Amino acid sequence: MITDMDNLQNADGKSPNNTNESYKSEAIQEEQNQNVIPLKDYEKFDLEILLNEARILLKNHPAQELKEHFSLIREAAKNKMALDAAEKREQFVNEGGDEIHFRYDSPLKKEFYVIYEDYKKQLSFFYKETERTEKENLEKRLEIIEELKALYQDPQENNQNLFRIFRDLKTRWHNAGRVPAAQANNVYRNYFFHLDNFYKYLDMNKELRELDMSHNLEVRQSIIKRAEELVSEENVQKALNELQYLHRLWKEEAVPVAEEFREVTWNQFKELTNKIHNRKAELNELLKKEQEDNLAKKRAIVQSINEITQNSRDNKHGDWQKAIRKVNDLREEFLKTGRVPKPHNNEIWDEFKQSTRNFNHLKNTFYKNLKSNQEDNLQQKIALIEIAKEHAESTDWNKSVKVIKQIQEDWKKVGHVPRKHSDRVWKEFKKYCNQLFDRYKKRNEAENEKLEQNLSEKKQLIETVKNYTTSGDKEKDLTWIFELEKSFNSIGKVPMKNINIANQFREEIDKKVKKLAISDEEMQDFRLQAIFNKAKTGKNAHLIDNEIIHTKKEIDDLDKEIIQLDNNISFFSGTDQNSPLLKNVYKELEEKKNKRNDLNQKLRKLYQYNSEENNEKEPDNSEDNQV
Repeated sequence: MITDMDNLQNADGKSPNNTNESYKSEAIQEEQNQNVIPLKDYEKFDLEILLNEARILLKNHPAQELKEHFSLIREAAKNKMALDAAEKREQFVNEGGDEIHFRYDSPLKKEFYVIYEDYKKQLSFFYKETERTEKENLEKRLEIIEELKALYQDPQENNQNLFRIFRDLKTRWHNAGRVPAAQANNVYRNYFFHLDNFYKYLDMNKELRELDMSHNLEVRQSIIKRAEELVSEENVQKALNELQYLHRLWKEEAVPVAEEFREVTWNQFKELTNKIHNRKAELNELLKKEQEDNLAKKRAIVQSINEITQNSRDNKHGDWQKAIRKVNDLREEFLKTGRVPKPHNNEIWDEFKQSTRNFNHLKNTFYKNLKSNQEDNLQQKIALIEIAKEHAESTDWNKSVKVIKQIQEDWKKVGHVPRKHSDRVWKEFKKYCNQLFDRYKKRNEAENEKLEQNLSEKKQLIETVKNYTTSGDKEKDLTWIFELEKSFNSIGKVPMKNINIANQFREEIDKKVKKLAISDEEMQDFRLQAIFNKAKTGKNAHLIDNEIIHTKKEIDDLDKEIIQLDNNISFFSGTDQNSPLLKNVYKELEEKKNKRNDLNQKLRKLYQYNSEENNEKEPDNSEDNQV
């Protein structure tokens, strides 16, 4: 007769009554299978990605499961840091530094050892906790053994209670946890020895055996039900891992059962097991598809790097910096992309290394040539500094400001200089440029203060005009007005936004003139006489000449405006003479002609004055004056 125990042995290669070593190795194997953390090719990762990988592992997994991972990561990190240190040492020496003064200091190095120390602390804590927990578990298991032994050696309970106590002991044993390795063999051997003795006791107690078989059948049915659910589980790996646990549970909790159910339940479970195992092919297909997609992604990345290399042959420094950032991003993307089919692994990795090697070779060649030009650039920038220094204390604002702005543009075009001189020459150049602009800014502030002062003085004169009361003596009042105008015009410029202050002054003057009840002609004569008097008193002949030139210009401007208005009127032929627009044009034309007549009259008087002055200066050659 084929027993349920035989079926288990045939299917799994061992029976439930195997030694504690097989039980223990099975439990360990199951635990390992359920906590598989895939290893990666850490040597291919750069240091920053290695750090990120270590952080993620330590965050998502217990430290005790990461021994091999951290060993490989630590070795890879040490190699990366050694390579980085060698490159920076070479760069330090190439830039003029002495190798004995080189010190390698990398934030990534410090960060890695912080993470690694955290890992070691967690691992140490785990071992201490494990040691404490295993001692507690040992005590629990020894208690269970003693209670199991008492069940068949000194039974004091009825069958119902005995069966309940037995099931409870098995559950407690199942959940008791690991014990120290030194005591494990004896503890498990002792437990199974007394378990076998209890089953022999059951064989002699029919009622109790039936109760046990009935309970075991329920456990089998629950296991079968869960296996049915696992057949349709989307996560195939999860289904396979849990299936192992169900087999362990079957061996520990579901034997024996009544003979009529042994074959039936086992076949059901075995059939479901085969279905779940058959899904490995499905999992493999998914992995194969994922790896093929990864291969396509990595090939696209390699192609992108090759294209960047090809398009970078004529790059300037700024273009190279952009290209370097792009290649670094592509490199990180390549390393983060998952596995590819094994036959293509070395192939795509070699292609990737070659593409990055080609890019780096072209980049290094560019910067090597660039470095040879940096000394020339330094001399050009020193020459620009000398120009800036010459103009730093200049007061020829227009010229110097233009020169400084131009050499600032020239500075941008020069290019890089050796790094050890870069900050020094820039600070010196900036100092002289700022020196001029600071002085120029203060000069504007002084000019603005002067404009504001002029504005204040002109406002005071306007208030003086407003408050002046005419005396009734026209000549006296006109003299006062003329002198006030002279004072107003002599003050100087005001801020642009207050330029209309001259119109305000003129309006106030016109108001006073109207109160004097004099004609425009009288006002003009008075003004001319004032100019004549000033010319005589100051013996300034150029004053009259300047006034003549100014008056002739006004007449010329008016002639042009009159001609333009005459032309405009010609466009109104056939227009109603009562049109408001036409009337306004005629009115404006008449006003300008009258003003021109006044200016012509003023010009004649100026010529007349000049003529009289010249006659007075000529010597008298008459006979009466001869000796």
